[in-house]
Amino acid sequence: MDAIFGQLDGIVEVVGKVWDVISTNPLLQTFVGVNLLGIGIGIFSAIKNAAR
Repeated sequence: MDAIFGQLDGIVEVVGKVWDVISTNPLLQTFVGVNLLGIGIGIFSAIKNAAR
């Protein structure tokens, strides 16, 4: 069980570093924003079609 928690700490650290890189780079922020916009439009369309 300790090995699992040790690996989980490592994963959290790597994800934190990746988030820092993305949040400091305007080009990467643009790509993330465009992807989130596409996901939002897809969810909105699915909800709209389900309401019919």
